[in-house]
Amino acid sequence: MPRIVVRDMLPEDEYFVSTCSHISESEEIDACGRRRAKLLRDLVEKGGVVKAALLGGEHVGFAYGVPIELSSWGPIGEGLMVIPCLYGMERGAKKGIGRVLIESIEEVAQNAGFLGATITGFRDPPGAEWLLPVAFFEHIGYEEIDHRGRYVLLWKPFSEEATRPRFLKPAYTFDPVEGEVIVDLFWNGFCQTSGIEAARVREVCAEFGERVTLNEFCGEDHDVLLSCGIPRAIYVNGQEIGWGYEAPKDGIRKAIEGALAEL
Repeated sequence: MPRIVVRDMLPEDEYFVSTCSHISESEEIDACGRRRAKLLRDLVEKGGVVKAALLGGEHVGFAYGVPIELSSWGPIGEGLMVIPCLYGMERGAKKGIGRVLIESIEEVAQNAGFLGATITGFRDPPGAEWLLPVAFFEHIGYEEIDHRGRYVLLWKPFSEEATRPRFLKPAYTFDPVEGEVIVDLFWNGFCQTSGIEAARVREVCAEFGERVTLNEFCGEDHDVLLSCGIPRAIYVNGQEIGWGYEAPKDGIRKAIEGALAEL
């Protein structure tokens, strides 16, 4: 029986973790991965933790934890470790890898004095039952605090002194400019899909020159995240656009062209 190994991210794990297992699929993913690898290394220096899981010597999953005061995705709180991402590959399914990854992060968090751990899970995500499923986290001891649609905020306190986290509160106001299309981009580099999406938005906006103004709000700046309360979104002249995955360039372009036609 192959042995499960969960370890702190080593240099030989970085490519797998930073590309979310999408190794050698495209230069776009690799470029995003290089940026994410640096962010993950910096995260560890600031008190975060990044774990890689191997089965029989092959990568099968990863997870990482972020001090809530640094989390570019939310939620809001104090003294907690946010676990924003848990990923397991199909070849490691039903072998307990997810549980081991989460428990390894919890152990680090408790030893470092964190008061609890928190996760934003998904309830019944269509076609993506692997994506931070609420039922899994409830099974390993997490309690639901709040929910917004299929987004569910859960936590596991380690101490009676722990206070419950809360969702970010979105605060978006469109500020129009006469004769221009305004694109407001909210993104964070810890999420691969958000990082790729942001690069695409920049590229497409540049095609239109001075007719389009791009405003960026990056959640890696925690003050920015707290002020806007939005970790990821694209607005074109105040109208949100999205596809449920990385925004395609032609979709972004079409939205901007439509807004230009209405000027």
